[in-house]
Amino acid sequence: MKLLLNLLPAICFFATYKFSDHNLIYATIAVVISSVITLGGSWILQGKITRIQIVVILTLLVFAIPTIMVKDPSFIKWKVSVVNCVIASGLLICQFGFGKDIVEALTGYKTPIPDAVLKKATVALAVYFIACAFLNYVIAFRLPDIMNVSSDEAENIWVNYKTYGNGILNAVFMFATFAWVYGKLTGEQKEALEKLVVDVKEQHVGKGAEKIAETTETGCGADKNKER
Repeated sequence: MKLLLNLLPAICFFATYKFSDHNLIYATIAVVISSVITLGGSWILQGKITRIQIVVILTLLVFAIPTIMVKDPSFIKWKVSVVNCVIASGLLICQFGFGKDIVEALTGYKTPIPDAVLKKATVALAVYFIACAFLNYVIAFRLPDIMNVSSDEAENIWVNYKTYGNGILNAVFMFATFAWVYGKLTGEQKEALEKLVVDVKEQHVGKGAEKIAETTETGCGADKNKER
């Protein structure tokens, strides 16, 4: 349920673009509305809204509002590049400026990963996100010159990349980075990291599951009372 809710903005963006004769303005409106719905759904399921969700919705609005008002898709196309650069900067500032990893800064959880390993992983992630920012710029704005395609064809390629291409790249790189970091940990550190993952999962998912169970039980109780 939660996974589907988190995927709702991407699904609405892609579907609206495809079924509105490739109208990026309508797709932007759809992703804003669906993102607000996702935020409300997260509040209902979890009883709170995380810092990450707040940052995501505010960032979206910064680029979506000018896109809709001016009717210029360039604003929303820049979003991926700017966000990737902000993430890269945040990683480096948190790690080397404040001595905290990004997970601790956003959630308050201190990871059991040694500083030397964490610093290497942080630099690798920062370089990756900067590379993704450049890749998005190329796909969003330079394809007609590089591949000799029309602006409409280039925009369609960018929408496909934004919808699932970028996500696939992120998943692969994150998995590879996590596997590398995990391989550098001792047995005790691995146990601590696994416990941390469970704790975070219980905090962010468990409450939602409990609320659904309570709602179901309440509903069943009401039905039984009616039968009586």
